[in-house]
Amino acid sequence: MAEPNGKTIVVAVDGSAPGWEAMETALSLAHLLNRPVEVLTVIQHRKSGYFAFIDRHLEEEQHTYAVKILEEGKERGQKAGVEVRPHLLEGEQDVSEIILSFLEGAGAVKFLVLGSHGHSFVSRHIIGSVTERVIREVAYRGLQVPVLVVPASAAAEAQTKA
Repeated sequence: MAEPNGKTIVVAVDGSAPGWEAMETALSLAHLLNRPVEVLTVIQHRKSGYFAFIDRHLEEEQHTYAVKILEEGKERGQKAGVEVRPHLLEGEQDVSEIILSFLEGAGAVKFLVLGSHGHSFVSRHIIGSVTERVIREVAYRGLQVPVLVVPASAAAEAQTKA
């Protein structure tokens, strides 16, 4: 299936239409290059500060949603004939920082694939805030990881706005 000891392709998916487009691009490239795909989805823990049961409920919902994303990623990988390695990442830091921490410990990475933006309306103006921060920090930290940003198609934009 995938080339042994080869560099992996990493893709971060948040369940948004642009995120799934990034996933499809990563799978296509992985198939062509005979590489595995590391699929990341991130849960950022935020405490609402009001009641512990509300925090627990929100975390349970986030975890359920993240597991669904990773399961769909594995299914898409099977259909594409690509080895998919799912990673559920969690932390209190910014989502971009959690992704960067994964990259720092991942070893050899062929490239990182990101959607142009995710769920947030505010982050859709030019490029998503997480995508922008990851690009900036990859360069700043001197990580040897090329970043491929997949622009959202018109169909994805329509789906995101709906």
